[in-house]
Amino acid sequence: MGRLRKIGCDPGFGGVKVAEVRGDAIEARVVPSVVGVGSTEAGALNLAGVVRSKRQEHPSLVAFDGVEYLVGPNVARFARPIERMDFARFTDGPELRALLYAALYELLDGGGHRVALALGLPVGVLQDRDQARATEREMARWLLGQHRFALDGVESELEITAIRAKIAQPVATWFDWGLDLQGQWCKGRDAAKAPCLVIDQGFNTLDLLVVEGGRISTRYTSGDTLGMRRAAEMAAGNIQRRYGVELSLHEADALVQQVVAGRKVSVYVTGDLVSVSAEVRQALNSLGADVVRFVERNVGAGRRFRVLLTGGGALALAGRLLRQYEHAELMADPVLANARGLAKLAVREGFLE
Repeated sequence: MGRLRKIGCDPGFGGVKVAEVRGDAIEARVVPSVVGVGSTEAGALNLAGVVRSKRQEHPSLVAFDGVEYLVGPNVARFARPIERMDFARFTDGPELRALLYAALYELLDGGGHRVALALGLPVGVLQDRDQARATEREMARWLLGQHRFALDGVESELEITAIRAKIAQPVATWFDWGLDLQGQWCKGRDAAKAPCLVIDQGFNTLDLLVVEGGRISTRYTSGDTLGMRRAAEMAAGNIQRRYGVELSLHEADALVQQVVAGRKVSVYVTGDLVSVSAEVRQALNSLGADVVRFVERNVGAGRRFRVLLTGGGALALAGRLLRQYEHAELMADPVLANARGLAKLAVREGFLE
């Protein structure tokens, strides 16, 4: 299977992100964390050429151990998404396995490979020492060893030789900020010791973590389920109350992402398109207020910290957080910052040996 591939993996609730250092650059891939059971085939069903529509990206079909899952984009068009938001998905979920296979296939271009993984987990999983150990142990149980699967009918094989999972996702952003592509600290001794607050706004969780003097400060480190999922749930609730239209969590999140990108959004109500931009903006504003209150309650004005904003939700709430913390720095690629930091950590000598 060739040389050992050392890969960083951020198995987030919004997307599974994987990254690998390749020479003087980092390659990364994202697979949306949407899984369903179904098929993209319609059999003989068709519209006889009367209606022409744009070709839409299909989800991938991942098959292993006698089961099949649709993963990736537009799953909701073909099957009801399995929307697992519990922390147990990291240890016993075949859904995560399907997503991880798809992400690694995309990054490594299929084939057979030997892989070692540096995995980031939410602060809420790792704050309890016993739970952290149990989670890493259970992840090792299903990850280590041989894996055979097929993606859209193409066979692939992985041998996972080592994992490290007791890495808090926000710490990975700090590594992305401070490590070079050989996994060595490159910001100088003073920057390594200075207090740094990472605000990681993910899909399911909002994590705060302070690194100071080369250690994680438990005084300020905290997490809550104030991720972008909360905005999607509120948007879906607003739309259902007003129009009686039910949306899956990931369908609502897609509307949220479009509004964040500055686009107008609509849904079909009794067959007609109706604008729901106001309902989605209301949800975003409410989440923004909750997030700022949570951060203030834990770190106050935060004037003594360098502040790094990361996670997919950082793009959505950056304006609100930057008004509150003017000295904060939005990571150049906040969606992939954790995976990039884990990839840099993975190549650090001895880390995954």
